[in-house]
Amino acid sequence: MKKVIFLLLDGARFDILDQLIESNSMPNLSSIINKGSYNKAVSVFPSTTGPAYIPFLMGQYPGNANMPGIRWLDKINFSKNPFSSNAHRSYVGYENKFFNADIKKSFKSIFNYLPNSVSIFNEITSGLNKENDLTLKSKVFYKLLSHFFGSSTIDKIAFKKLINSFDNKKQFYFCCLYGIDSLSHIQGSDTENIKQLYKLFDENLGKLKNFLEDKSIYDDTLIIITSDHGHSNTQKHFDLVDYLKSKNKSVFYYPLIYKKLYKKFDSSVMVSGNSMAHIYLNNDLNWSKPFSFSQHEELINDLISQDSVDILSYKNSKGDIIVLSSRGKSLISDKESSIYYQPLENDPFDYSIGEGFYDENQLLNLTYDTNYPDAIVQLLQIFRSNRCGDLVLSANPGWDFRKKFEFPLHRSSHGSLRREHIVVPLILNKKINNVPKIRTVDIYNTMLEFLGIKSLNVIEGKKLDIY
Repeated sequence: MKKVIFLLLDGARFDILDQLIESNSMPNLSSIINKGSYNKAVSVFPSTTGPAYIPFLMGQYPGNANMPGIRWLDKINFSKNPFSSNAHRSYVGYENKFFNADIKKSFKSIFNYLPNSVSIFNEITSGLNKENDLTLKSKVFYKLLSHFFGSSTIDKIAFKKLINSFDNKKQFYFCCLYGIDSLSHIQGSDTENIKQLYKLFDENLGKLKNFLEDKSIYDDTLIIITSDHGHSNTQKHFDLVDYLKSKNKSVFYYPLIYKKLYKKFDSSVMVSGNSMAHIYLNNDLNWSKPFSFSQHEELINDLISQDSVDILSYKNSKGDIIVLSSRGKSLISDKESSIYYQPLENDPFDYSIGEGFYDENQLLNLTYDTNYPDAIVQLLQIFRSNRCGDLVLSANPGWDFRKKFEFPLHRSSHGSLRREHIVVPLILNKKINNVPKIRTVDIYNTMLEFLGIKSLNVIEGKKLDIY
């Protein structure tokens, strides 16, 4: 029976992994690569834990699944009733329990096809038999331990549970490893302590590989090792809440959501990974009115002049996406059968792309080697969510958008459209024919094909030809 083991090395940087492989510091990973493959893949926007898992487990972009970030506001529901359970969300805290319910109901996860799978320290468990969520009761404790102290205990427990869970009837194993991501936020993402966690992963990987070989099931098992996002070190924090308050805005934000008991708001800030943010704006304290550029033009122009803000995007009255940076301005329009891109005043991404109609694969190929791989497609997908902000911000390197109530204070961040956040390593123990430019959303289709499952949903991405 064929099996898939998915090892999600949350927050792993492809450049650090490259260095460690080249210095022979990860012998077990190298042995897998020698007979398999090592590529880079483009993740999604926001490049942050949770939303960036959706491509792996559902074959969808997070915007399609109505999951635009780890914090969001639903303007329509908020306008009807700010106390509604569907009005706003932060998955950093007790509201994390709503994550599965908040994903668009029409999409199936791989667990719907294989309910007898195994899930370890993973939040997307829709369709999974409850008893196979092996960390259902312990994940909160160990994630908090990892978040506040950078503990590597969570990864040791994950591997132990993974090996102990094997039996002949289970085909899919999804194991999340949070140590690198958590310690990166605390220390910075390129310290020696961080590199030791990569090496710890390699040791555990060797034990797993030996176990599979001893059971004579290695050759029939597809091992996938990848990440949901990268990291970059953070030197400066531009707190968007304080900024909007300085513009005489009343701001709704986490964790002080109780203020809605006695206060009206004309704006909201929802940050993800700390290097991307949604800003929600209303007109005359009415959240149900559509966003108007003319009413907020001064604010937008001031935001784009800030050193912290790299890319700012919004939808105009025609539904087109306008992209701004200090370098230029462009327009993105979804034409269903194709994507229209038009630089209006130079190119905000510094792309060498002319005005015209493109498909998704063309845009990936044209932008893959730039500082903003696949940014056009990624902005299109996030704006498909009705929970998306009126303004969507992506931070400049070295900056993030949250300082208050962030403990421990981030020394490394992610979430943006930048290459260092959105490009991730992708390692398989199988080779890939005619290696294309890869997105993480391609992995889902590849797994289903390997396991002989036909999807009941229209899914994003292509199938990788593995052998």
